[in-house]
Amino acid sequence: MTLFLQVAIILISAGVSEVSFSIHPDVVEFTSFRGEESVFIPGGASPFPDGEPGLPGMGYSMVIPQGTHLEDVEVEVLSTVNLPGIHSIAPVLSVPLSHPIPVIIPHSGSYSQGTFPSSAIHDVHTGNKTGFRIASFCYVPFTWNPSTGILSLVTSARLMPVIAPATDALRLVLSENQVRTAISALGSVVHNPEMLEAYSPEITGGCDGASWVVIADETHLPTLQPLIDLRASTHGSAFKSTQWIYSNYSGRDTQEQIRNYLIDAFENQGLVYALIVGDFGETSRVSSLHIGTSGPMNTTADLYYSDLDGDWDLDGDSNFGELSDGLDWYSDIYVGRFSTDVPSRLSTMVTKTIFYEVESPAGNWQTTALLAGAGLWIDDPPGYWGSFVCDSIDSRIPESWTVHKLYEDYYSHPNNQIDLYSQGVSYSSVNGHGNHGGVYWYSFPPTGIVTTANYFQMNNTGMPAVFHSIACHPGHLQDIACIAERLMFLPSGGGIAVMFNSHWGIGTPPSFGPSEWLELFFAEVLLQDEQYEIGVAHAISKDEFKANVSISMQNWILQENNLLGDPALRFVAGQMGTEEGEGDPSVIAPVISAPSPNPVSGICAVSYAMPAAGIASVSVYDLSGRLATTVHQGILSSGQGSLSFDASSLPSGRYSIVINSETGSAFTQMLILH
Repeated sequence: MTLFLQVAIILISAGVSEVSFSIHPDVVEFTSFRGEESVFIPGGASPFPDGEPGLPGMGYSMVIPQGTHLEDVEVEVLSTVNLPGIHSIAPVLSVPLSHPIPVIIPHSGSYSQGTFPSSAIHDVHTGNKTGFRIASFCYVPFTWNPSTGILSLVTSARLMPVIAPATDALRLVLSENQVRTAISALGSVVHNPEMLEAYSPEITGGCDGASWVVIADETHLPTLQPLIDLRASTHGSAFKSTQWIYSNYSGRDTQEQIRNYLIDAFENQGLVYALIVGDFGETSRVSSLHIGTSGPMNTTADLYYSDLDGDWDLDGDSNFGELSDGLDWYSDIYVGRFSTDVPSRLSTMVTKTIFYEVESPAGNWQTTALLAGAGLWIDDPPGYWGSFVCDSIDSRIPESWTVHKLYEDYYSHPNNQIDLYSQGVSYSSVNGHGNHGGVYWYSFPPTGIVTTANYFQMNNTGMPAVFHSIACHPGHLQDIACIAERLMFLPSGGGIAVMFNSHWGIGTPPSFGPSEWLELFFAEVLLQDEQYEIGVAHAISKDEFKANVSISMQNWILQENNLLGDPALRFVAGQMGTEEGEGDPSVIAPVISAPSPNPVSGICAVSYAMPAAGIASVSVYDLSGRLATTVHQGILSSGQGSLSFDASSLPSGRYSIVINSETGSAFTQMLILH
């Protein structure tokens, strides 16, 4: 929010929220594009379809009472100015990142009619997010007369949402854990978070179901068991075989049977997270979404398992995920996928996930990001580059982090990304053109950023990265081992969670496109709002995008960007102790290693190294930061040593072992399983 663009939401006693809008004309910017003008305001995006004048609007969202919906928004204009000059507004243009910008950009009939737009309010929408009612709309403060070129701006207005009863509104009774998780997540989505408690769904008195479930063929149970045990200690876990689901739940196909189980578990058993195991096939729903001239999508859309309202086929044509199928686009549970049916690959992902949470090595890699920005459309100077979204993401990354920026320009691009990944990177946004084999620079060989030709050269064992991208097709699961899957399968590092598109990435040159908005929201939710569970961050970034930005092809991006990885995985920068930073690098600190064995059920050995003899403590802390027990208090000699520790008296769960001395401190992770 800038000084010149102010929004206040005032709660009315009837549950209606009034928006006070004001904007200073000085924040309006113009960019020349193909002989016309693109208009920008801070945080704004155009809600109009392709071909319409690209005037930007501001999106707003709010939680509203149970059993209601947003019917309309009344506008009282308080002040207006005509912006200086004669203006020719460029039309909205949505272009897949892999396609060239059309030589002739279509213009709608609005260019030959009266003042545009005819209404300032657009995209009035109400949806369900884990039992909460979320209302959103877009307000466009501009009017433009194509015949005169006069562009007017509303500088002050009152926006008054009209909330009405909705007899068909879904009312759920959920567990306290489900509601609390949703409240924590929605705080960054709605503009009136103070009303989340008042407007929450009813909470059930008890729930005996697990909050985390993995769904897989029954033959995979032995391979998955260590992860199931870990999640039993962190969240409460269950395994449901596809065979059991198919025997106990009806549906027109296996995908609908799985979803009907998830709906039951969500509404009646307290389900929050679902990990689906399976390559493209009986566990993957193919979307038939069609928007304008784009589509049908015909690719995997795991939002089908996360957005549990309706059956995704309201029009009854057995084509799922279409605009006519009644989707509300909000996540109800948090879903990830291990995209394989190969036991060895599944074992690799299970092992990597457990190691990441239990034994991730300390070091600066935990707070290091790599942002790669390639040329996207460079034929129209000054060009449009992936560095634009990278710079916006960088503004969301904590200042204490190390950020590697690898940007392409008209003359060259860097080529040290694989070396940097091998040194250790916890978060990476790679933004360029793509296909199922990777993400690429625009030109100048070697063209690969992360591709099937170079990913295996990563040697970041124990330091796998969280990946996100705007590129086309790198998450296309129909192909045999697309790059998203290969990063997950790589034993020597690669990725621990990968969020790539199964179809086109979409841009709206020269403005921020929908793929870029989702990239930005994910970085904001993960790194700024500190929603450190990856599946929650992924879903909430989509929810916030849907609620607060109206833009062409938005729903396409919401369906195609899937998460490969465990949705309950905790980002390494949010694990116990890593938020404290590394301290002064000139001071040699002690070192402590993960216990052996790990997981621990009884007695284990904890190895350490002291730079010099001195007084030190070795303590065990639980997830809340409370001291669980002290392993040692007193003098430790210099050099390497080992301490014996009996964990049998502590409950199962994840703990941190911390060594403190006069020269510094260090920590490691321990998992206790009885």
